Order: sequence, then C-alpha cells, then structure tokens
Amino acid sequence: MTKEDKQRAIGKVVAINSDRFTVELLSGLDNFNVSGFDDIHYFAQLNSYVIVPYQNYYIVAEVAGVREKDLNVPYSNPTEQILSKIQAGKFLEVLPIGTIKTNKNEDAIFEFGVSVYPTLYSDVLYIKEQELDTIFKTNNTIEISCQNNEECIAGNCQCKERYTSLPIGKSTIFPDYDIKIDIDKFFGSHSAILGNTGSGKSCTIASMLQTLYKYQEYSATGSTFIFFDVNGEYRQAFEKIDENNDIEVVNFSIDKTDSEENSVKEFYLPHWFLNIDEWALLLKASERSQLPILRNALGFTQNITEEVLHHIFACSIMYVYENWESPVAKRQRVVSLIENANFHPTVDFSKFDAKYGNFPSIKDENNFKASIRSFIIEGIEINPKYNSDKFDFNELGQAIETAILYEEYHGNKQIRDYCSTLLTRFKSVKERDDFSFLTNNKNDDNTTDFLNQFLGIKDNTKKSQIVIIDLNSANDETVEVISCVLSRMIFEKLKTAKQRNIYPVNLVLEEAHRYISTDYGKVFGDANRIFERIAKEGRKYGMFLLVSSQRPSELSRTVLSQCSNFIVHRIQNPEDLSHIRQITPHISETILKRLPSIPTQHALIFGHAVNLPAMFKVNDVNPKPKSDNNEVSKNWFKEKGFKISLF
Repeated sequence: MTKEDKQRAIGKVVAINSDRFTVELLSGLDNFNVSGFDDIHYFAQLNSYVIVPYQNYYIVAEVAGVREKDLNVPYSNPTEQILSKIQAGKFLEVLPIGTIKTNKNEDAIFEFGVSVYPTLYSDVLYIKEQELDTIFKTNNTIEISCQNNEECIAGNCQCKERYTSLPIGKSTIFPDYDIKIDIDKFFGSHSAILGNTGSGKSCTIASMLQTLYKYQEYSATGSTFIFFDVNGEYRQAFEKIDENNDIEVVNFSIDKTDSEENSVKEFYLPHWFLNIDEWALLLKASERSQLPILRNALGFTQNITEEVLHHIFACSIMYVYENWESPVAKRQRVVSLIENANFHPTVDFSKFDAKYGNFPSIKDENNFKASIRSFIIEGIEINPKYNSDKFDFNELGQAIETAILYEEYHGNKQIRDYCSTLLTRFKSVKERDDFSFLTNNKNDDNTTDFLNQFLGIKDNTKKSQIVIIDLNSANDETVEVISCVLSRMIFEKLKTAKQRNIYPVNLVLEEAHRYISTDYGKVFGDANRIFERIAKEGRKYGMFLLVSSQRPSELSRTVLSQCSNFIVHRIQNPEDLSHIRQITPHISETILKRLPSIPTQHALIFGHAVNLPAMFKVNDVNPKPKSDNNEVSKNWFKEKGFKISLF
C-alpha cells in the first residue's frame, strides 16, 4: 500500500463472509467524512463505495449498512448516554462488487466480480474521483475516429474526434460527479427506460439527445432516431436542435390539421406495402378459411394476365348461373360479373328472363354457355402471387368477392358464410377516417423512396437525424399498424443493404406497452412479433430499440430480455416491481427497495453501458417535452365565467 493510500485509510476489515465484509472505522471519524488533499470525502452513505488494497489491485465494495457497537454500559443521565454514543465504535457493512487492476500500459481497469478476499485487518480506504472514473469507465470521453481514407493512409489524417461516452446526469451519492454512459454499448444495443407516469421518462430521453447534439464540432450527423410519439411530446423538445446546422429534425403527423403547418409533414402509409401476414392481422382473417381467400384476393390485385382473369370470371359466372336459385339475384350477379370481366368478344345475357329464370329457347341458353366456356382454360393452374405492387384499395373488395366465387366454383359452397366477417372488416377499414392514411393515399413512392424519408436520406445524402412520427390523435389500433409495418420495412431494408451494419437506426418506442404487449388479444397484437425479431436479430444489422414504458409487466418478455441497459425511474406498482426484480437479478436489494421512492428527475441506471448500477439525477432538459403535470390549483381557482377556447 502506498503512502497516499495510508493517508486515506478510514478503517480496518474486522469480519469476512462470502458475500460481505465488516469494517470498523477508525476513532475520530465522528461525522463519517475525511478532509483529503482534493476534497472532503463522505464514505458512510448507503450505495457509496470504499476500496480495500490487496496485493497489486483494489477490491471495490458497496456500502450496504452502517451501525455502531453496542457498549452495554449503564449511564447516569440521558445526556451522558448521547455524548458517549458519539464516541462509540462504528461499523460499515460492505458488499464486494469488483476489482481495479493495472494492465501492462499502467492503465487502471475495473472488472466486475471478486474472486479473492482481503486478509483480516486490511486497511479500507475512501474512494477518489479518479477511481470512480475507472469504475464507470469515463476516463476517455473523446477519441479520434479515423476513416482510413487516402489522406489517413498517407499520414495526413484530418479525421475529427468523436465522443465515446455521454454524460446523462449527476450522481446522487458522489456530489457533482457526472454519470456517463458508453455510447457504443447504450445506443448500440437495446435499452429500456421504465417508470410511472410523471417520473421523467420523456425528459430523460430528450435530455440525452439534447446533450448528444449539443456541440457542433462533434455533431452525431450519422445518427438516426425514429420516434413513435404516441403522446405528441417530442416536437417541442427538439424544436431548437436544428439551430445546429449539422442536425435536422423532421416531423410527421397523422393529424391532417397538424400537417398544414410548414414544419410538419402528413404521414401516409401505402396499403400495398403491407405483407400478407399484416393484411391478415388488419382484416382479422382466420387462418383456416379466410387467410387462403385473402391470399388469393391480394394476388388478384397484382399484374395477372387477361386470360387468367377472364378464366376466373367465366368460372364464377358458370357457378352462379348453375347454382344460384333466385332468378333475380342470379341475373344481377351475372350481369355484374360480365361487366367487370370486360370480355372480348362481349357476352350477351340480355335474353335471360329473370321472371321465369330461363332463356326463351335452349339454343339461346347453349349459345350463352358456349360463349362463357370459351374463356375457361382447361387444366390451368392459378397461383396468384402478391408482390406488394400498387393497387387501389377498393380493388381489394372486388378481389375478395372474386376469390370467394372462384372457391365456390371448386365446390366449397360454405366459403361465403365463412368469409362474411372478412368482408365486413374490409368495409369497416375502407370507410373509417382514422385509416385514411392507409386507404386513401395516391402516392407512387417505391419502397426505397418511402423509407428514405424516415432514414433521413435524400439523393443518397444523409440529411436528417431525428424523425418524429406524431401519433397523438391515433387510437391503439392505428398505432399498432403504423409502428409494426414501418419497423418491419426498415428492418428488411437494413438486412438487404449492400454494406451491412454501417447505418445504425434507433427506434424510440414511447408508451411501448400499447404495441409491444403480452396481450395477444389486440387487433394487431401478433404483429408485435416484429419487435421481438428486431430484439433478437437487430444488432446484426444495426437496428436498435429504445423502449419506454410505465408498465414493464405488460411488455413482451422477449423484448425486455434482450435489453442490455435499463434506466429505471420511480415504480410503485407491486407487479412492475416484481418484474424489475426478475429481469435484474444482479442488482442489490437495497437499490431495488428505493425504486418506489425515487424523486422525479432521478433514476437508476444499470447494464452494459455502465460498469456498475448508479443512482443519478438526470440532466435538465431545455426545452422540455410536452408532458408537464397539470397545475390543478391554478386551473381551478379562477374568476367565475372566465373565457376558454379548447378547440
């Protein structure tokens, strides 16, 4: 132990167990602080750290309890007892959590876990800021990011520096000490921000990104954050970021009144971008009977030959003519099918008498049947394929009817009854205003052009870094459709990119329990499996989730299990607390017990981005997200008859 170490000794190890040490403090340390060369050091605060020198490294331990020795001495008066207690022996209960070692380059390195224990009566030292930097791995916050271009190879490297860690707040244990996260490990993996409503989750996210984009010299111009903003909070939080010329924020809104603003674009999602599984979920198609019909119907909307289309209509017409009993309904349906089929040459059905249900003569009937059968191709195999090519939404209704008739022609006489709910659901989606973003768009965008809006790319150049999709006016069903389909499309795009894993995309899933739920009874519930797939495979392709939720117990366990980092604000619900305990077995019970009483703007962070769990106060956010608490007393107590305009 060095001379400096001896000068900062605070006590001796007097008891050693497999999971904890007992430290007896030196006499004279009445107020649990020591005046060092650099500062006054407090060492007996719960969840703070002390270190124990052992051989060529230090054992780092967390303070889990403070107590005094019971002297069991009788006192003549209460005042004498109080004064004697001040001079009594004091003890710390500490939990070993890791070691600080020195490598060959004489750089200090912190390693989690302890394999050896100190000897009895080893000195215990208070911890210095330099050692805290080693523990939290924040020594080097900036390093050169060499691009290895021609100038670099020639020895004239002009590459700018880059951040490797990001300050997110101040430690609640060590005054004025910055808590920093490893940028690669936090934003390069899946993370979760959890806490009750009003505990500060939105402010934490906004604060981190405001800090990230604060400095023009080191702007993170290659970043891409896509917000599914279900509460309409983040537009206000990032309205000043684009004052930095290197950073651009793009706002989309599903509300047409919002999109009338110059700074907000109207959000639309071409319905032909949905895959068959997403169509099945949107229209609630049952797997056994309705899904095959829907699959064929979607195929019928694509570029099929005129011969195949005429064959389908001809088969359907023959089925209706030979099987429908009502002459009036038969005539109406056959006429409608002939008109939609657009036969060449045309087929004459005008001689059919709906009153009697027949033709004037057998010859006229045979001529009609012959003309229809001329379009039927014997032995044809029809396998309609859905390629996500553009088609009018209304065409799908007719295509479903055609698919049903074609199935009826092949002997499935009950298929129409089985598909009645499918038709009803289609009509409902077509007529609902809240699905107009899906059904009424007339855009000709291909997949690449459409996705580039959200990836911040224009003319093969990176333009924007933050994309906010305001879904404040959307119901749960709409939020599910948009988040699942768009996430799936981006994921598939990154998977097929020419250069793999060089374009990181971070999805910020606000109120994630609404669309990444364990409740598969939701309309689009099964579609949230795309988030489970991204959670399991996204890292390979540079797609990461930042999950924010006030109900962790309702989130998909698969998604949460793949999160490498957690920022936990105040949580009081017993189910949610139990869930946190299950997903964080390495967190001490003393820290978890504090979760229900964490103040607003405070949080606990743990995971790969920090070496040790840390309680911290989140950096101030300016401007704040639009999520302030209602000042009820201010809004209640006003003059009678005050004027107000809400809409």
